[in-house]
Amino acid sequence: MSNSVIINDESLPFSSTVDCQNKLEDFFELIHYADSARVNFNQADNRHGNWNTLNYAEGFIFGKWINHLDKDISLIVKNVISKVHCPLIELEEDKREALRDMLFMLSSDRSIEVTSLGIASHIESYAISFLSHKNWLSNPISIVRQWQENEEWKEQSVDVPNISSLEHLKAYIAELENERQKNKNYLRDLVLQDNEDFPNLIFCNSALKNFKSPSITIDDFHKIIEALTKLNMAILTSNDIEDLKLNSELSISGESSATLENGKYARQREFIHPTLGKRLFEKHVKNFSNAKRMHILADFNKNKVSIGYFGRHLPTVKYP
Repeated sequence: MSNSVIINDESLPFSSTVDCQNKLEDFFELIHYADSARVNFNQADNRHGNWNTLNYAEGFIFGKWINHLDKDISLIVKNVISKVHCPLIELEEDKREALRDMLFMLSSDRSIEVTSLGIASHIESYAISFLSHKNWLSNPISIVRQWQENEEWKEQSVDVPNISSLEHLKAYIAELENERQKNKNYLRDLVLQDNEDFPNLIFCNSALKNFKSPSITIDDFHKIIEALTKLNMAILTSNDIEDLKLNSELSISGESSATLENGKYARQREFIHPTLGKRLFEKHVKNFSNAKRMHILADFNKNKVSIGYFGRHLPTVKYP
């Protein structure tokens, strides 16, 4: 479960400025409430701009509307505009590639293409919708996914979790908080070796300490566990790093020679292995938000992957 929700682009514009004015206050209060619960927002594409430049309705002037709001509501809207970011969603290459060959339509009206809802379903995220039409009231929203396989079109019905009311949002946040705590406890219970779920992984104390850091987000927890699961399985059938990359379907790379030749930067990639002592953990997994990295050391003879570090991107010659 992700703590990032996708803006349902198809729920804009409103059919009239009057309807927009009546519903928009509630939407910004939802965003404000969600932000206070550390929920993040993304757009499916970058055509729509920022909160104050979205096409809310034909003839609707955002600046004029905000100037006539109640003082408390006006403060909430201005807070969202200035502090709540809604960037373009960053997708891993395999997910981006798969989505290129898919079409998504609303089940109740197949003339309505719902790409943003399709992306939300594909990355197991929630959507958040403007109440511009009855299509966007329900939770979940039923859509149809279509793709071509062996020159034949196939389709699948998919339910996309949707937030369009405070009731929906509170239920989502409660589920989010429950998963946050569960994942946090799960990672904190890991030990150096012989973990039941990861028998082929070895953890350095440095990595176990990283997993307990308050800077770890719910997205990190989810992606850490996913990466560990893939590494644990892939090392059993891998003979070298290229095999590990292929079998795990993770983005794994090494450091540049310039970085490794710099004594300071090389030492920052050295961690104490529980049985081998100090070792260089040069290879790193990159499938994490905000350029975070997981540094690993693979033993292809013993079919073990050791985890030395998880956290912010370590300094390099190019990015000191």
